[in-house]
Amino acid sequence: MESEDKGLRWPIGIAIGLGLMIVVNMVFIYVAVSGADEVVPSYHVEKR
Repeated sequence: MESEDKGLRWPIGIAIGLGLMIVVNMVFIYVAVSGADEVVPSYHVEKR
């Protein structure tokens, strides 16, 4: 019984770590998109 617990510890830990990494990345994406500066219209209209 104890050997089964040790065998499941790594996959569960990896799954939790991956889930946490995805959540943190989603928070970073939200902060980056919501705090982005607005592009001025002249950037799109005028020749460069």
